[in-house]
Amino acid sequence: MIEADPVFGKVIANYPSDRTRLVVPAVLLSGVASVILNVTLAAVEAWWGPVLTVIIMAAVVLALGWRVLHFWNREVVLYEEGFSFREGARPIFFLYHEVLSIRQQAQRLAYFGGLVRRSSYKFTLTTLRGEIMILDNVYVRIEELGAQVEKKVYAVLEPYLKEEMAKGDKIPFSNTLRLSTSGLEEKGRELKWEEFDGYKISGGQLSIFAQPDTATWFSIPLPDTDNLPILVRWLKQHEHTPPTMITVDPKT
Repeated sequence: MIEADPVFGKVIANYPSDRTRLVVPAVLLSGVASVILNVTLAAVEAWWGPVLTVIIMAAVVLALGWRVLHFWNREVVLYEEGFSFREGARPIFFLYHEVLSIRQQAQRLAYFGGLVRRSSYKFTLTTLRGEIMILDNVYVRIEELGAQVEKKVYAVLEPYLKEEMAKGDKIPFSNTLRLSTSGLEEKGRELKWEEFDGYKISGGQLSIFAQPDTATWFSIPLPDTDNLPILVRWLKQHEHTPPTMITVDPKT
């Protein structure tokens, strides 16, 4: 039971490393390596056959064991006002308003001709001080963890970004894309909101269109986009909607 923190508040949930996901592949790979070595090097009658077998098997076990131990103690604990991120012996604490951007990536992977399928998630968090944290399938219930972090972070980040934009700042949503009260900017190119013709998310890409010919003004892979839900909401607010046609019956 994790106790409440006087600064960060009550515990919402904790997400330790998925130790089953760490151990099972290591055991399977060790078994495969053992079988292969047993029918190859171990079968060599020369003196160096058994010696190399032991050396290679030891190296495989050490490498796999190092990976398991490296991720074994990882854990993220969510509190009301922030979260802790532990990679080693000591957790590091962050307030939600210290996170400046989140990049998300989701993939549906298939193995052995589609017989085995799994979802892969990756959330990259960057703080105001430039610290980078990666939350991926190492953690249990990673999809839930990512959704919880986004919900908490965006609740304080979006109002902050709006205030900064109201002051005249250009808000970054990728390495090159910026938004301001007047429009969008990308590598010196500008697209005024009056010329903005909407956006589209398809094939893992975000495309932004310009008037008058609905040309693609800018396109970017979703994993390279910062704070995608906020960006989509802001773009949606500036979409041009056709005027409502009102028919007035003539007076008789």
